[in-house]
Amino acid sequence: MSIKAGTYSFNKNSGKIQVYTFKEGMLSAVAHDLLLDVTQFNATLSIPADDLTTATIHAEILSNSLKVVCAMKDGQQQHDTLKEKDKPEIEEATNNDVIQSKKYPTINFQSTGIRKNNNIYHILGKLTLHGVTNTIEFDCEITDENTLKGSVDLLQKDYGIKPYKALLGTLKVKNNITIAFSFPLK
Repeated sequence: MSIKAGTYSFNKNSGKIQVYTFKEGMLSAVAHDLLLDVTQFNATLSIPADDLTTATIHAEILSNSLKVVCAMKDGQQQHDTLKEKDKPEIEEATNNDVIQSKKYPTINFQSTGIRKNNNIYHILGKLTLHGVTNTIEFDCEITDENTLKGSVDLLQKDYGIKPYKALLGTLKVKNNITIAFSFPLK
């Protein structure tokens, strides 16, 4: 399925960006993988009528807008596992200790190239996170519901981020995280 020419704009009311974190460490059995929603973002997808290679994607995320949705287990959402009182504490630690959202208030992505291979779009671009800009690549596709979906795996340390740890390092968040997005093309 192809994307029709035009400009598409997305925010929390018209799309979704989510972050998946994964636990490790000696006490990981008592910890949780987490699903977080990005609640404040703007993204624009511009598709020209004649040449997909000149299409662009730009996204800006407010770094303090990550909100804990739930714990995850074996890839499944576990809404009853995490206590509601724990969510604000996790969000505060994420904002203050991990992302340092006061120092780095925005996360930005700008595409530098888009290629189509069958029904898969391969995106190349620059991601600025925690004051560090790196080139990233990821794939996305158009679903039968005409929604652009994809994900990208990142290593926090590539952006100068120290993954969260507690209890003298016996409980930690893994270096790798996954960012997933879903944008209905309306």
